[in-house]
Amino acid sequence: MANQQMSRSSKRRNKKKRDFYIGIGLIFVLLAVIFVAVKWITPADLEKADEKKSEEKAPAKPKQVAPKKQVEKETATVADNKEIDEYLEGLGFSGTALVYREGKIVLNKGYKVANRDTDVANTPDTVYYIGSSQKAVIATAILQLEERGKLNVDDTVATYLPDFPNGNRITLRNLLNHTSGIVGHTEENVKITPEDLIKDIESQGIKRQPGKWDYNDSNYSVLAYIVEQLSGEKLLTYVQKNIFEPAGMKHSGIYTTFEKEKKPSVGYSIQKDGTFEKPYLPDLSQLYGCGDMYMSATDMYLFDRALSERKLINDASFEKMFTAGSTSGYGMGFYADPGSYNSHGVLSGWNVSNSFSHSGKTVVVLLSNIQNNIKSFGKVNNRIYQILNN
Repeated sequence: MANQQMSRSSKRRNKKKRDFYIGIGLIFVLLAVIFVAVKWITPADLEKADEKKSEEKAPAKPKQVAPKKQVEKETATVADNKEIDEYLEGLGFSGTALVYREGKIVLNKGYKVANRDTDVANTPDTVYYIGSSQKAVIATAILQLEERGKLNVDDTVATYLPDFPNGNRITLRNLLNHTSGIVGHTEENVKITPEDLIKDIESQGIKRQPGKWDYNDSNYSVLAYIVEQLSGEKLLTYVQKNIFEPAGMKHSGIYTTFEKEKKPSVGYSIQKDGTFEKPYLPDLSQLYGCGDMYMSATDMYLFDRALSERKLINDASFEKMFTAGSTSGYGMGFYADPGSYNSHGVLSGWNVSNSFSHSGKTVVVLLSNIQNNIKSFGKVNNRIYQILNN
């Protein structure tokens, strides 16, 4: 009897051991299965599973229509276009206006006539003399040469023109900022070479020591001549290769090719009796580097964009160009205003206002072939910005 009880007790112990080991074995099998499953599930499978789960929970999407916000933006652009157009029409603007805003040209239109004798209309391709707005092109060329190690804007003028008056104190930066203190050249209606023009500027001497703002066209004639000397090329050749072509400008040049353009404008001024007259214009060789250049509105826009996008000069040069050199706010070819960079040009019969915002998102170009029918092109430019910002 005792032996039988011992036998039954032993069997129960053996059964418990067997059950224990079977349980441990099942746990190891289960862990192995989980390990293999996890190992072979990729992140992509998990993402698909999440996407499917989200799709199951998300409500059905309604039929797609044009986004309301986009429609409002397009409508606003059309309204801006119309308001600017009506504003310029109301002013009696004669010329071409181009307005760019955040990736889109919202206005590019000619107003009134380019030639009152033939009644040829102004168009987006009409070319105009740009007067002092040319200085921005010359400043760009100087900064390019500095980037290439040909010069430093803080070099003295005597470094390149040994006979220049006060040349050991006047720097290229003084010329760029209009703080040189030179007397400068007086234009005449005779042809002159760049060499003779520089000799005359040298012979005129100085008014004062450098440092004080005194706007003077001759500053940029000297800079243009230095571009020729250091590049070994004629000014137009250098500008064509290094500024016009990289910017995509196809209707720009100097006075010698103006009449060869398909759509040149004729410049006028309004007399007191309301009639139009072609005003006196000196031989444009006298305005070498500072007023003998022409452009279309599209080309001026392309120049502004190329500067803004650093296609022509680098960041360091850009900062120099748009840093005011005096209380006037003038940097190098542009005025650095609080919200935009501006250049203004007047030549007998033509008037120019050009600006682009600090962000580069807005460009306003106004090229007119009537010199004096609008009192302040700067105010017109500002009004267009106001319309856009509304």
